[in-house]
This record gives sequence, C-alpha cells and structure tokens, in this order.
Amino acid sequence: MDATGILRILVRWVHIASVVTLIGGFIFARLAVWPALASLGAAESSAFVENMTARFRSILYLLLATTLGSGLYNYLSKPSYPPHYHMVIGIKFLFVLHIFAVTILYTLPIASQAKRRRWLTGMAISGLIVIAISAVLRWMSAQ
Repeated sequence: MDATGILRILVRWVHIASVVTLIGGFIFARLAVWPALASLGAAESSAFVENMTARFRSILYLLLATTLGSGLYNYLSKPSYPPHYHMVIGIKFLFVLHIFAVTILYTLPIASQAKRRRWLTGMAISGLIVIAISAVLRWMSAQ
C-alpha cells in the first residue's frame, strides 16, 4: 500500500469517527440526558445544560471541522462518480448543513431548554438520515 492509500484510509477513518461521535452525542443527549433532567428542578437542569453545552462546545467545533475537512477530501479525491451520485450527495449536503447550523445554534447560551431539546431531536434524525444516505452513496460507488 502506498502513501496515498494510507492517507485515504486515515481520512476516511477520521470522517467516520467524527460523524459517529457527533451523531452519537446528539442521540445520547436526546434519549438519555434530557429525560434524566426531568427529575431535576428548573434551575438545576438549566445550570446543568449550560455546563454540559459549554464543555461540549469545543469538541463540537472540532468535530464539525474534521467532518467537513475529511468529507471534502473524500469527495474531491474520488476518481469518478456513478450516475445520480451528485444528486444524492447534494441531498446529503443539505442535511449536513442543517446539522452544522443547528449545532452552532445549540451551543449559544441564549437558547432555551425547550429549543435545545427540539433541536437535538432534529439533529439526531438528520444525522441518521445522513448515515443512511452515506450507505446509499457507498453502494452506488460499488456498482
């Protein structure tokens, strides 16, 4: 295996690991953290959410950067594209854009808890759709 092959494998791994961490974090927060917050008082849960968001903010921005950079590299380094590939990846990019925009909004301290809970639901659903579209793109490339 040459250096280009090793680089492509490494970048693909970074891309998949970043997406899994990002989407997995959203799903965990929505399905485990938010229901657990229901047992706390309003002031306690608000303080916890602000603390959690502040701690996760730098990780989120790093994950967004590595996902975007590795995704662009993977897209631009592909030698050829099958029919309809660009249409499907365009749809995927729209969902990714939704995830990126809402992730940035989610980390702002002005967001209410109700909005954050709703945004987490949307990000988790969009993330699962992106993963499904990625599987379709991989299948299209293998044909």
